[in-house]
Amino acid sequence: MPPRITTVTRQQIADEMNIGKLWYHGNLDEPDFLTRLFDLKGLRSNDPRYDNAYEDIRKHMVLNADWPNDWIYTDPRINLLYCGDELYLKFLSLTINPAIRTNSGDVAKLLEIYNRHLHQHGYEIIQTSEISGRPIFTGRQKLIGQASLALKTVEIRKYLNTDYVSAKISTMTEAVYKDTDLAIGTAKELLETTCKSILKQKGVAINKDWTLPQLLNNTTSALDFKPKEADNPNTAEKAIRQILGGISTIVHGVAELRNGYGTGHGKDANFKGLEVKYAKLCVSVVSEIVILFLATQGETTELVETVADDLPF
Repeated sequence: MPPRITTVTRQQIADEMNIGKLWYHGNLDEPDFLTRLFDLKGLRSNDPRYDNAYEDIRKHMVLNADWPNDWIYTDPRINLLYCGDELYLKFLSLTINPAIRTNSGDVAKLLEIYNRHLHQHGYEIIQTSEISGRPIFTGRQKLIGQASLALKTVEIRKYLNTDYVSAKISTMTEAVYKDTDLAIGTAKELLETTCKSILKQKGVAINKDWTLPQLLNNTTSALDFKPKEADNPNTAEKAIRQILGGISTIVHGVAELRNGYGTGHGKDANFKGLEVKYAKLCVSVVSEIVILFLATQGETTELVETVADDLPF
């Protein structure tokens, strides 16, 4: 399949970067940046004095600086003007990675340039994670609601940042548009993990026979939802808990969706999953509940891992 991001768009992005002196390699030398995307020491050198592309590029762009700034777009070893969209998006995302660029103003400028040009081709660069308080960006196809889901996953990782949770979040958000059954099943597991982790932190014993709504209700009871700065905190807390009672009903619906359409249960060969809009609703609701609970807990929560079908419905 030919690239959707045209050579015209790629050249326009490159031109704006050059005009703004926003060099793609950021704080790194060019070969050290490019080696994160390409096996430069496995690529040939165009200069017969050197054994590989890494040494070639270092000689001409670090020591001598005698190649044009846009050489990476036309050099067939890198070929950013004509390479596939996936590689090109990885390149753009890497240019604003915190390991490459620390100036937040420059990151914002590049992100604006990228998304302004990529929009017409159905792509975007969005924040999908963070490290040491700085955003990590990923390029992906632009879908309605996807950016919102990505921001929610970043918020969740602030409190439950482990490989296990990160894998669940990535699976859940990516599956919304590809495998709705998997998205719903993973959302249920993430909610269960969050509730169990909070209850463990609170020293509350967990009954293995609890259903998911019962687990949610016990988690709600264990948390302090009284607003600290409200004029009538007791009245406000009562209203908040009424809302949370409604959330329990929503979670029961999530459990039913999980039972009928999520992963973890055998399906007929002709089974058809839910439409994307329903999976997105389920994932969004669960994400908001998880963020509310973790933010109310107010500290990094120790993880309790769960597996599919750990709780009855």
